[in-house]
Amino acid sequence: MIVVLDSNVWISGLEFGGMPGVAMERALIHDQLAISAFIRDEIVRVLTGKFGRQRGELERILDELLAQAIEVEVSGEISGVSRDAKDDAILETAWRGNAEILVAGDKDLLTLGNFRGIRILTPADYVRKGSTAPA
Repeated sequence: MIVVLDSNVWISGLEFGGMPGVAMERALIHDQLAISAFIRDEIVRVLTGKFGRQRGELERILDELLAQAIEVEVSGEISGVSRDAKDDAILETAWRGNAEILVAGDKDLLTLGNFRGIRILTPADYVRKGSTAPA
């Protein structure tokens, strides 16, 4: 199953662990990840700017974690779907990556529930029932 993790799931998982970390681990081990430069850039921007991570080390970690990920190009074709315009790039990543699930902690994404057949789940729901939850 192809899964996209919203940037805030990556950030929380890498920085704090918890349920986002468990969801990240599940996706890395059991599913196929899809990611875009938009999501990756957001992870790096927040973790280096807000949390003081070293860019080189963070890039190395991401390269390792994402070595098998599907790289998706986002063109801006999806627009005006989410209340937060930045989230449209996350939705486009999931859509272009043919994802079945988008794992998000962002309320603007979660309120959608579903986008073009892609289930939008919290990290806890993904971990608990991601591959069996009805669309």
